[in-house]
Amino acid sequence: MPDQLDLHSLALASIAHRCTRETDAFFHRQPHDPAYCYELFRRAIVESCQPAWDVIYAQYQPLVAGWVARHPAFALTGEEAQFFVNRAFEKMWVALDESKFSRFPNLKSLLRYLQMCVHSTIVDQSRKAEQAVADERIESLSDRSATEDGPPHDEPALAGVYRQEIWEQIDVRLNDERERRVVYGSYVLGLKPRELQARYQDTFDDVREVYRIKENVLARLRRDGALAEILGPYA
Repeated sequence: MPDQLDLHSLALASIAHRCTRETDAFFHRQPHDPAYCYELFRRAIVESCQPAWDVIYAQYQPLVAGWVARHPAFALTGEEAQFFVNRAFEKMWVALDESKFSRFPNLKSLLRYLQMCVHSTIVDQSRKAEQAVADERIESLSDRSATEDGPPHDEPALAGVYRQEIWEQIDVRLNDERERRVVYGSYVLGLKPRELQARYQDTFDDVREVYRIKENVLARLRRDGALAEILGPYA
């Protein structure tokens, strides 16, 4: 391993060239020295050297793209892999500075952190995608209910109920099969009260009974403090 002072004195081009060689040796399972690549990160983070960041991006972009492609949530985001490659590097660039660099004693710890940045950016984006679907669903429910006879609009308290984890919390709070059919049919299947009554004629005498059950359930759940904490922004 070269002396640290020797590394600090080397030109960036030399450091970049040796980092590429040592990385190739690593992937071919040959003896390698991570010190040169670690020095690249030191210059980028401690010295705020933009050219060093550019070299790091070029050097590790294929590795990060592979992490993105293999992430189990990547396919759910609807984004291209390059989107997350850029976001991961940006996240690392914003999060790390000279005061935090000492927490990373070697190249392995830095790359592990970069991989964590990949994970967090994909998870954040997948949550945004879920929220977009939720917003679309809420808007659809509102539009649907605004055009039918009866109460002026659906309450938003169960807006996120179609998501499985929220539905499970709602389900344990329902008293009987009638309530379950009204809530599940309204907020998961997206059925109008008249469609619900028509589907379950053996359960509901008329559409007014569907409305009444729906209003009672919503009023009861709205008073449930524990449920309000679970629903969070969906309540």
